[in-house]
Amino acid sequence: MKISTAIVLPQILFLGAVWVQPSLAQAPAAPQGSKKFEKAFEQSGPMTPVNNFDDVIDRAINRERILVNQLKEKAPVIETYIQEVKSDEDLGVVPKNDRYFLGKLDMKNGVGDDSFIPLPTGLKRIPQMMASTVTRQYFPRGFAYMMFVDQTEFDRAHYNFEYVRREFLGDVRCVVADVYPQKNSGHDRFEGRIWIEDEGYNVVRFNGVYVPVRDHKHSHFDSWRINAGPGLWLPSYIYTQEGAHGSGPLKTPGFRAQTRLWDYETQKDKTEEAFTNLTVDVPEGVKDQSEAGANDNSPVEQKRLFERQAEDNILDRLQAAGLVSPKGEVDQVLDTVLNNLMVTNNINISPGVRARILLTTPLESAPVGHTILLSRGLIDVLPDEACLAAVIAHELAHITLDHEVNTAYAFTDRLMFDDPEVLKKINVGRDKAEETAADQKAMAILKNSPYKDKLARVGLFLRMLSARSDDVPHLIKPLLGNRMAEGKKDTRLSGLMDIAPELQVRNAEQVAALPLGSRVRMNPWNDELHLMKSHNVALMSAKEKLPFEITPFVLHLTREPNVSPVSEGTTPAVNTSQNTNPSAPAKQ
Repeated sequence: MKISTAIVLPQILFLGAVWVQPSLAQAPAAPQGSKKFEKAFEQSGPMTPVNNFDDVIDRAINRERILVNQLKEKAPVIETYIQEVKSDEDLGVVPKNDRYFLGKLDMKNGVGDDSFIPLPTGLKRIPQMMASTVTRQYFPRGFAYMMFVDQTEFDRAHYNFEYVRREFLGDVRCVVADVYPQKNSGHDRFEGRIWIEDEGYNVVRFNGVYVPVRDHKHSHFDSWRINAGPGLWLPSYIYTQEGAHGSGPLKTPGFRAQTRLWDYETQKDKTEEAFTNLTVDVPEGVKDQSEAGANDNSPVEQKRLFERQAEDNILDRLQAAGLVSPKGEVDQVLDTVLNNLMVTNNINISPGVRARILLTTPLESAPVGHTILLSRGLIDVLPDEACLAAVIAHELAHITLDHEVNTAYAFTDRLMFDDPEVLKKINVGRDKAEETAADQKAMAILKNSPYKDKLARVGLFLRMLSARSDDVPHLIKPLLGNRMAEGKKDTRLSGLMDIAPELQVRNAEQVAALPLGSRVRMNPWNDELHLMKSHNVALMSAKEKLPFEITPFVLHLTREPNVSPVSEGTTPAVNTSQNTNPSAPAKQ
């Protein structure tokens, strides 16, 4: 029963879009898999009828083998965010520390990872090595293994299978089976439950642990796959959880983790698609001047165009590395809020200001020339439109103050390096004086905007960010720009905190920030982003507020209507309309 103090957060209406407080899951638009990739599932000849449970398992084993082989040709981005947790009498468990990994996944020679983030070396690693003797160690590769049931030997020689029932995962009917290793079948075998969809007989979910669990080497996990076309299901989301271990000074904390995989579409796939779909994009601001005669650029215009070239080069390089999403519906929502700020403040800037989205979890925003970058993680945790407007206003202030982009990036050779070097070679941060000036200008913009009467809500979000910043240092550590919070010492737009109400973390009626994964869902094939569509859910207690916290993934899987089951001897058509909710801030 819902208690009387629970609230239902209102829908916040954008001009042209709806910002909805999310709850349970609905699934992302199905990624459009390449035809060549899908043809890999033609290998077994004509489909034979499935008459019993043994047939289902044999088909699933075969499909898993094909998937493992095909993914050896891919190098998706893999991101793992971990929160170590502690118990709280009123809030259940809350973060006490965190870790973050981001890299390219190379599976040609077994599962490996190529980190975007510099790892500690030499003397810098000594504190980490000393800490590892009394705390849990985390290895990115270990989380990557959880994308497969068993990468090398998922077969009847190594596993037993027991039928459980039929069950729907969203709209997809599945055969559910328990799986456990054969005696003396070796180490690091999966033990748990698998869900096999009943058209192509692909494993779409598996939940359990690798055994034997020696010295807490392995953790329990729940691994989900997203439909990328009939017969093609891509590993996309993994939730991991483990309790505390040991006692006294040797006690290791419990933790929760979210792993996301995306950017399966290779540059070769994109190139082939570009030449298949012969369309010409007219550059922004370009008009047909043929009747007006020659129209040379003035020196000032040439300077602006050169700066725009640097800006475009940075964005193109980040997008090619799988770190910035292609333009889509979420960008349009950001552009609407940006337009609200610019119109009410009579701001006219050339070239025009635009907004793009980093696909990563750490909370950050940054200006890149006249482009405002916001991370997916930051958009996820913002509780309302006014908070989004405040973040955008700070970056708009940098632009109005003419804090220029580094034009060295206008020379394309400076951006010719491997993807894992992107975050090491590109820096768009601003110095302290520029950040202070942008804060002052942003305050003036906000006070003359449609959000001027809602700034106390923004201050409340900043108070929550400040209160949690010491517990989630990696969540607030930017990958490209400046920090939104510097521990509890300093917070961006800190003047708004003075007008905010008192922070009441144990009051279910006061929601200052949302859990991770609350706003945006991702297409793991081509990195497109979509706003989640879900109902408001009343909170039952303060335990369900979960500000900045990790929650389990609970996906609502769907298929394209009226698509016939995939034959093992035919080429599947491409499915582009699936919806998935990549997170489950359940009961929010």
